[in-house]
Amino acid sequence: MAEDLTRALVHPKAGKAAHSHVYRDATGGAVLIAHRYDPPGRRKFFLPFDVVRGEWKAPEFRPLYNLDRILAAPAELVVFVEGEKCADALGALGFLATTSFGGAKALSKTDLAALAGRRVVIWPDHDAPGRAYAAQAEAALTALGCRVAVLRIDPAFVGAMLDQPAPAALEPGWDAADAVAQGLTFRQLQRILDGYFSDEDAKFSVADTKISPRGDKMSAETAKISANSANSAEFTPDPLNSADYLDLWHSPDREAFASVCVNGHIEHWPIASRSFRDLLSYRHRQEHGKMLSAAALEDHCRALTGEALFDGACHRNFLRIGEAGRCLYLNLGDAGWRGVAIDAQGWQVIARPPVRFLRARSMAALPVPVRQPQGIAALRPFLNLGSEDDFRMLVAWLLGCFHPRGPYPILILTGEQGSAKSTTAKVLRSLIDPANPMARSAPQSEQDLVIAAKHNHVLAFDNLSGVKPVLADALCRIATGGGFGTRKLQSDSDEVLFTATRPILLNGIPDLASRPDLADRAIVVHLPVIEAGARQFEAEFWKGFERAAPGILAALLDATSCALSRIGAVSLAERPRMADFAKWITAAEPALGWEDGSFLRIYRANRANTESAAIEGNPLAEAVLTMMQDHPSWRGTATELLKLLRQRFPLLSEDSDLPRQPNHLTSTLRRVSPLLRRRGVKTGFDREGKLGLRVITLDLVQ
Repeated sequence: MAEDLTRALVHPKAGKAAHSHVYRDATGGAVLIAHRYDPPGRRKFFLPFDVVRGEWKAPEFRPLYNLDRILAAPAELVVFVEGEKCADALGALGFLATTSFGGAKALSKTDLAALAGRRVVIWPDHDAPGRAYAAQAEAALTALGCRVAVLRIDPAFVGAMLDQPAPAALEPGWDAADAVAQGLTFRQLQRILDGYFSDEDAKFSVADTKISPRGDKMSAETAKISANSANSAEFTPDPLNSADYLDLWHSPDREAFASVCVNGHIEHWPIASRSFRDLLSYRHRQEHGKMLSAAALEDHCRALTGEALFDGACHRNFLRIGEAGRCLYLNLGDAGWRGVAIDAQGWQVIARPPVRFLRARSMAALPVPVRQPQGIAALRPFLNLGSEDDFRMLVAWLLGCFHPRGPYPILILTGEQGSAKSTTAKVLRSLIDPANPMARSAPQSEQDLVIAAKHNHVLAFDNLSGVKPVLADALCRIATGGGFGTRKLQSDSDEVLFTATRPILLNGIPDLASRPDLADRAIVVHLPVIEAGARQFEAEFWKGFERAAPGILAALLDATSCALSRIGAVSLAERPRMADFAKWITAAEPALGWEDGSFLRIYRANRANTESAAIEGNPLAEAVLTMMQDHPSWRGTATELLKLLRQRFPLLSEDSDLPRQPNHLTSTLRRVSPLLRRRGVKTGFDREGKLGLRVITLDLVQ
């Protein structure tokens, strides 16, 4: 991968670069790596590396910086700057920024076609070369049909932009990166950019009306829809008045949503949600001095729903973890709707994530990550564990929750009363998906489980005494990816479909992984009892955890970035169940300070212990294994096997631990077949003869 290549590249004369910036093609593939050197007492300089040719030379074909992101957002305004450092600084604020390699002298070698017809604001450096570069870029972009504006950088402009007194003078070369370093915020720059291109962005004013498909007039508020939202890969606030911004869209499963501007940030709500309707009522009251009637509000929302479904664009939505291109995004869940952008080169807190995060009522805010010296070791004092291997398994489960698609292993915490199972579960969930409440009782139906999965990234169920078969099947489907369907209302035939993959956390005193299919997807950690003298006061415990949480989250984000950079180069010698999860954690080992291959070792040991517990909790599996010690091979029907097992194990028969019917025996045996196979017993299910007689075979494999 380009990130691995960047780390390995060392120029034969200049040595290791201080910074590296990757230029990519339209598909995200690396084309050019710009290496920046900052030698002491000398001016900075750049050395290019042609990835395709494998040589220290700039290629003739030079794409725009962030080309793949530009193509992914065809309606978003682009800020054109001089230098990758400036582009990265503005990108951290949430803007789409680009540059060209080589400055003004090499601009003609850069393919600018991706910007044709786009809105572009040029931010020049504050010096003569910067102004020359901006002039050349303006001419080239204008020739491509772009709508171009050039910022006039002077002390008065900078003071107004930063809401500060105008400086007496600006340093030569003052640029966008300097502005960000001096405290430039998203809102300040957005306020500046909102003043451009207003004549090209046709918007509906408050007095405008629009005819709906039903033939009646929609309200003025309904008509305030972004003219370019239907074809936009990402939303762009209304340049005329961001407070009036309303973008209507729908999800792939045809649920209607609205994106609105609230206090300078964008929020995304289902149109049918109470939160969105409350916002509409509040704004109507602010503008008109009176409340909407219930009937008017309902008609208004129905009109918006229709526009979202039939005129709006289709976008994916996310809860905690989103994915766009090569980047992952973590929803901090705070009042400003901020997020964390994570890629193969690191992570940063951003004001406006480019993916559409939803906000459930139960969602709580994550701590703002801040790197601390202890790294992931800072988590250890807050977990009651019996071994270092158990600690690493919990860290691995946490890190697995940051994978955008799963599958996710089911974490099961067991232990006696007083082993801090519930507290451990709260600590873990607080680092990825805090909510109120942090854990719930077991759902009573599959429908309850689906509702919980729709509003939570992590499903946490507390103090379980067992897992019903129907619930176990549903948990397995959610952990590895599955779909659910149910009627929308009892009075109609519409079906609500839900497809999701979610991390799951269970805790209880008994062994909850007795079912083979659940055990096959589980990480089981047994917590020791805490001695009376070792217990902590709860207030002190949580106060200490709140202080440590930002650093722990930062360590997890570092590990996630490492996993993104190494995942393509990781090759597992063996592929266990949940192989994608194992590969993800293996890729992150260097950032966690773990030796290569250590995770697979402890993962195998944990699975072996879980399988042993599952066999001990399954009478049929134990009976078959005992029987096969005397019979290396057996063949017969389910009826014959059931009869033999009842004869050999009469106590099991009396306690009704064995299936009563032959067909139930066959289905139960299929469930335990993976466990039996790993214990050396191979099961087979065949049909023989013209009548298709069902035959079961059991073979002891040496």
